[in-house]
Amino acid sequence: MPMLKSGRHVALSASPYVDLLKSQYSDDNRIYFTIVAIRLNIPSSEQLRDHLVVGYFRPEGEPPNAPSYYSGYCVADIFSGRSDWSQDEIEEFGAWIESDERFEPWLVAQFDEINAAIQESFIWNSPLLADDDVALVKRRLIEKAALEPASMEQIRSLIPRPNLC
Repeated sequence: MPMLKSGRHVALSASPYVDLLKSQYSDDNRIYFTIVAIRLNIPSSEQLRDHLVVGYFRPEGEPPNAPSYYSGYCVADIFSGRSDWSQDEIEEFGAWIESDERFEPWLVAQFDEINAAIQESFIWNSPLLADDDVALVKRRLIEKAALEPASMEQIRSLIPRPNLC
């Protein structure tokens, strides 16, 4: 992951999404919401790029083995100016994403890992997916909430801090 000229050392990760999908939430509603929101907002590896979690490496150690922590931003936040990054940092970061030949295969692998976590989820055996009216109403309400523009931000708010990976 790149170290910008400013000294900011950036880590990108989809692992928090995988971790959330594999976690055993106390209720099925939350995991179903996570799956639906991810499916709606990240239908391909190209869309995953904007939702990657941005972290920073701590000064101790040498990346990628140095500890990292969640910045509170995703890639879309950086590119849209919703972060504390300078314009030079944003441009340098964008150039790195476009030019690093390892990025695209890594991104596809992250997307595949998210898909595998969805397919292996315990939710498929949940009472929430029963074929009855109560379960159907619950699913529709969850699906409606997952359509909201802030659904991915809501999912990222579940990411434990201070660790990223």
